[in-house]
Amino acid sequence: MRLRKPMLICSSSVLAVLAAGAVSPAFAADPAPQADTTVSEVVVTGVKASLQKAISIKRQSDNVVDAISSDDIGKLPDKNVADALSRLPGLNTVSASSGEGGFDEKDRVSIRGTNPSLTQVLINDHPVSTGDWFILDQFQTVGRSVSFTLLPSEIVNTAEASKSQSANMVEGGVAGSINILTRDPLALPTQTTVEAELQGEYGSLAADWKPQASALLGWKNSDDTLGIIVQGFYEARDIRRDGQEDLGWAQVGSGDATGAAIPSLVGKWYPTLIGSSLFQQQRVREGGDATIQWKPNDEWEFKLDGFYSHMNATNYNTNYMFWGSKEFTTNVPTSYTVKGDTITGASFPLVGPGGPTDGVVVDNIYRPNESSSTMYVNLDGAYHPSSRLNFKFQLGYTEGHGDTPSAPSFEVDGPTGAAYNYTSSGVAAVSFANITPSNPAGLFNDWAWNETFNEKDKETYGKIDGTYDLDDGPFKALKFGIRANDHTRQVVGWDHGCSIGANGQCWTGGGGLPFSAVDPTGQDYPSNFGSAFRVPGFLSNPAIGNTGLITSTIVPILAPRPAGSPDLFYYWPGTFKVNEVDTAGYIMAEIGGDRWHGNFGVRLVDSQLSSYVNSQAFSTTPGVITSSAFGDYIVTKVDHNYFDVLPSINLTFNVQDDLLLRFAANEAISRPDYSALAGAVSLTDLTLTGNGGNPNLKPIRSNNYDIGLEWYYAPTSLLAGHLFYMDLSSYVGYGLSTAQYYSMFYNAIKTYTITSPVNTSGKSEGLELQWQQPIAYGFGFQANYTYADGSDAAGHPLVGDSRNTFNATGYFENHWLSARLAYTYRSHFFVGLDRSSAENQDNTGELDASVNVKVTPNVTITADALNLTDPLLKYYAENKNQPRAVYDNGRQFYVGLRIKY
Repeated sequence: MRLRKPMLICSSSVLAVLAAGAVSPAFAADPAPQADTTVSEVVVTGVKASLQKAISIKRQSDNVVDAISSDDIGKLPDKNVADALSRLPGLNTVSASSGEGGFDEKDRVSIRGTNPSLTQVLINDHPVSTGDWFILDQFQTVGRSVSFTLLPSEIVNTAEASKSQSANMVEGGVAGSINILTRDPLALPTQTTVEAELQGEYGSLAADWKPQASALLGWKNSDDTLGIIVQGFYEARDIRRDGQEDLGWAQVGSGDATGAAIPSLVGKWYPTLIGSSLFQQQRVREGGDATIQWKPNDEWEFKLDGFYSHMNATNYNTNYMFWGSKEFTTNVPTSYTVKGDTITGASFPLVGPGGPTDGVVVDNIYRPNESSSTMYVNLDGAYHPSSRLNFKFQLGYTEGHGDTPSAPSFEVDGPTGAAYNYTSSGVAAVSFANITPSNPAGLFNDWAWNETFNEKDKETYGKIDGTYDLDDGPFKALKFGIRANDHTRQVVGWDHGCSIGANGQCWTGGGGLPFSAVDPTGQDYPSNFGSAFRVPGFLSNPAIGNTGLITSTIVPILAPRPAGSPDLFYYWPGTFKVNEVDTAGYIMAEIGGDRWHGNFGVRLVDSQLSSYVNSQAFSTTPGVITSSAFGDYIVTKVDHNYFDVLPSINLTFNVQDDLLLRFAANEAISRPDYSALAGAVSLTDLTLTGNGGNPNLKPIRSNNYDIGLEWYYAPTSLLAGHLFYMDLSSYVGYGLSTAQYYSMFYNAIKTYTITSPVNTSGKSEGLELQWQQPIAYGFGFQANYTYADGSDAAGHPLVGDSRNTFNATGYFENHWLSARLAYTYRSHFFVGLDRSSAENQDNTGELDASVNVKVTPNVTITADALNLTDPLLKYYAENKNQPRAVYDNGRQFYVGLRIKY
C-alpha cells in the first residue's frame, strides 16, 4: 500500500508529540482521572459541560468519532449545524455548490478532503431528504449531500461525526457519516422545560435588521414514562452579495476572428463573460419539530418525532457583463496582454470583421418565492424480551422539495467597443467605449425567458436491529439487523423564451424591447457596491432593472406552461427521475477485554437502480416525443444492480488508563448523485457550454484505514492525532464531451461542450491533530489541524480536497459571562466543473465571536458576530491567472435574549 511507510513515520512523530506532552502537562487545569475510566455523572454547566460531554462521546466510542453538544451550538457563533460542525477536525464546509457562488452561511459538509456527496448525513440514525432553493442546484449535480441551510442549530442535542464505519451503520458515506441527534423528552432535566430566544439580525451590506426567534416547550410526567417536546423557529435575513463573476474560460480557435487574424493567440485562454454581479435575497426559514416518547414498561419503548423546515429564498440577480466569447470569436483586439497561456487583457473596437459586435450583455434574473424544504416523520421502538436480547426498529418517511415557481428574466445587449484588464488582485477593470452602464440607453432585448422547476426527493425506510449479549470471553455482544429503503428523486421543468419586440410580443427580428422599458427609474447599483475588492476601472455603477416591470412585461407573454399546450416548453434536458431500492443486512460482534474493546462485522448491500433518461432523438426514432420546443427526444429507462460486501473492524487499546490507541479499517460505498445518474443537462447558450450526467456511473467504493492516539489527560482536556488513508477504487471525476441540442436562443441546433461525470480511481491520505485545554481562571482553548492530500488517477485533485484546514477557538466563562472567539482557515480546493470550466475556491479564513451575559439565572443577553474580518470568497479556473469569481457577503450581527425555565 502506498501509504504504509509514510504512515509508520508519521505515527512515530505523533507518538513523540503525545509522549512529550505526557511528560509535562503544563496547562492541565483539571486533575487527571483515576484508573477507573467509567464516566460518572458530574454536574457542570456551560462551556465546560459541553466540552466534557463531547470528549466522553469520543472516548467511549468504538469508532473514530468527533462530536459537538448542544451547548457548543448554542454558545458558538453558529446559526446552523454546518457552521458548528466546521469546528471539528477533518470536517470542511462549503457555502454553495459549483455555479451558485459563495454565500455567508454554510450549506454542505464534507469529511477529510472529499466531496460533500461522499458524506452520509442522518438525523437520529435515519436519512433526511432536503431540497435546494437555487434553480441550477435543483437539476444539476449537487447530489446526495444534505442542505444544512434547512437545519437550524436549535434542533440539536448532539452531532457525531464518524470517520470510520461499522457494520451496523447505514451505508452511503465513503468518507464517513454525520448523525444529528435531537432531544429526547424523557431525558429533559426537569418535568417542565421552557426555552425561548429572540434576536435581531443585521447584515452590513444589506444594512437592515430582521427578526430571529425560536421556542421550545418540553414536558414529562413524574414517572418518566411519557414526555413531549414541541419546538418552533422563525429566522429572517436580507442578503446582499457583491461580486465579479467570470463565467467560464475558453480557448481561441483558429477559426475564430481573433485566431485567424493573430495566429499566436490560438490555444490561449480568454474569459467568456466578466460580470459585475449584484445578488439580493430575502431568506425566511421557518418550521418546527415535535417528539412524543412513551415507555409503558421495562419491555417496550416508543418515540414518534416529526420535523419540518421551509426556506423562502426570493432573489434578484443583476449581472452587467463583458461578452468575451462574442468578441474573441467575431472581433479582433486592437491590443492585448498575455501571461503564460492566458489573455489577461484585451481591447476591442466597436466594429469587427463582420460588422458591429455586441460587447456587452446584461442579465436581470428575478426568482420570486424560490424555496426549499425538508420534512420527516419517524417512529423508533425498542423491545427488551429478556435481559440478554434486545430489539430496535425504525420506520419513517422523509421528503424534500426545491421549487422555482417562476423566474421572469430579461437579457439585453448592444454593440460597443469593450476592454478588460485583470489586475494583480484577480479583479478585472472593464470598460465600454460606446455604452454608459448607468444609462439603459443603447441596450435592447435579445432574449427574455421564464422558467419553472420543481425538485422532489423522497424516501420510505425501515429497519430492525437486534442485540444479544454474550458472556463468552472477548465476545461481549452479537448485533444483527436488516434495512430497506425506497428512494425517488424527480425533477420537472419548463422553460419559455423569446425576443420581446417593442410591441410587447415575441418576435425573431432581434434588437427588440429596449432596456429602458424595464428600467424607467434609472436605479443604479448601491454606491458602495464592490467596495471590498474594487480596483481602478472596476465596473461598479450599472443600472438595475425594475422587478415589477420585468414581471408585468414577461410573465403575460412567457408562460412556461401555457394553457392548451403545457408540454410545448417542457425542458426535457433538465428533467429526470431516478428510483433506487436498497436492501442491506449485517452481522457484527462487539468485542473487548481488560484493556481493549472494539467491533468487527460485515454488511451486505443490494442496490437496484432505475434511471429515466431523456436524450435527443430523430423524428423517425421509435417512441420519439415531438411535443417539446427543445427538439424531439426519447425517454430511456436504464437499470443497474449492484451488490456490495462491506467488512469493517474497529479496535481501541488502552495503552495507559488515559491514553488510547485506535485502529480502524473498512470498505465503504457512496452512490453517485441522482442528477448525474439521470443524465440531466443544463445549457448556457451564451457560451455554448453545459453540465450533463451519466446514467452508467458505478458506485464510489473505497477501502479506508485509520490509526490514531488519543490522550485524555483531564476531564475536559484532549491531545490526539490520527492518520487516515482512503483507497478509492471507484471514484466519480469529470470529463468533457460535445453534444448537439436545440437552442431557443439561436433558434437552431447548436454543438455544446458538456461537462459530465465519469468513473475513475483516486486516493486521499492525511493527518488530523487536535488539542483541547482549559488554562486557568475560566479561560481555555480548542485547536485542530487537518492535512489532506487527495487526487484521482490522472493526478487531478479530488473535489473538496483542501491540503490544510485549521481551527482555533478561545473561550472564557464564569458564572455570569461566557465569550468565545473562533477562527477557521481552509486552503484552496477544487469545487468542480462549471460551464465546462474548472472552478477552484481560494484560501479563506473566517473569524466569529459570541458573548453571553447572564442577567438572571433564567435570562441571558446574547450577541454573535459572524465573518468579522469580512473575508472575500475568491474562485479561479485552472490557475490564478484565470479568475472565476470574487464575492463579498459582508458581516452579520445578532443581538437578543435567551430565556430558560
